[in-house]
Amino acid sequence: MSSNGNSYLTRTAVHVAGFVADPRLREALESSFSRAAASVEKVQQCFELLPAQRWSEEVFSTFLHSWKATHLKMLAIYGLSCRIQRLALADDGEAREQLWIAAARNAETSYEDLGLDYGGVTHAALYDDMARSFVPNDAWLMEANGLPAALEFKRWVYERMIVDEIPIGLLTNMFSEIYNHAEYSLALSAFTRLVDAHYDFTEAERERALCYIGAHVGGETEMKHFLVVVDALHRYNLASGLSIDYERAETLFTEYLERLGAVMDEMRLRMVSERQGAL
Repeated sequence: MSSNGNSYLTRTAVHVAGFVADPRLREALESSFSRAAASVEKVQQCFELLPAQRWSEEVFSTFLHSWKATHLKMLAIYGLSCRIQRLALADDGEAREQLWIAAARNAETSYEDLGLDYGGVTHAALYDDMARSFVPNDAWLMEANGLPAALEFKRWVYERMIVDEIPIGLLTNMFSEIYNHAEYSLALSAFTRLVDAHYDFTEAERERALCYIGAHVGGETEMKHFLVVVDALHRYNLASGLSIDYERAETLFTEYLERLGAVMDEMRLRMVSERQGAL
């Protein structure tokens, strides 16, 4: 358990933020975790509860659909890269090269998602493998099993990256990566304890159940993604003559955490309800 905003999630994210050269951006990242400490704690509590028992397929279907809705944003990343590419195509001046690189760096965060270096095995396929380890009947795929707050979060992220100003899109993608690095690290521990305590998997089945999460933790994948989007934003701003609105960035980061906290807290309450009913 954590307290005073010093959760594992916060400590992990703040460590990664330390690699950012821009002190004001680094401060905005760190401050958002402090401002949204109660929401971060709700996420932490949900994952702390996960290994407590073997959950019903109904509850796990809700967890799996809702958690996926807060991740796997490949279409939004592609759309944001396309927006920057269009600006590069329309520019015949010195800014063009920086825009090309900004688009390419943003797109780099999807290499693993698309399975470019893994024989074409996408992260979506790995997520399906994980989910079917716990809910073999694919009930988790039904949108009806998604928490409304999770589905709204997915829509909100997509609009920030596709509809809002491009700097906001890049800041959203950037923050998702630093958050994902911390959350996947926490999730790998929680799912590993769940599997080891409550499932009689063979070694191959265990690997299948944990591969999706492990792929994001091994090699510090999400941390590297975070840093390339920091570079993408820097290059976009150079090309556009813009600077970061640090106050707006911190507000965006904080809202991201607050929305996620609402999702995971609702999920935790469903798990608590089932656990109390089983006692």
